Amino acid sequence: MTQAELRKLFARIKKRVVAGGKPFGVFAIKVGGGRQFKLLSVSSEEYKAQLRLDEAFKHCLAIAYDGRANLGDVWEDLCAFDQVPAA
Repeated sequence: MTQAELRKLFARIKKRVVAGGKPFGVFAIKVGGGRQFKLLSVSSEEYKAQLRLDEAFKHCLAIAYDGRANLGDVWEDLCAFDQVPAA
């Protein structure tokens, strides 16, 4: 994840977490040669479909953030996405 993607996505998640509300998941959806980050309510059909695709695409960043989410943990989740595991 680029720094620009990281900061933009974190701002979107922070806004939604601070506002409270229903739990949501974060996914990186491939679009053409790039990707789009989507915040999807856990009650939406698209959320359920993306969870089923995650095993193949490994594009789920986080599951069920809500108004109780710790923003430090959110930042760590985002930073860990796209990182190559240490050997």
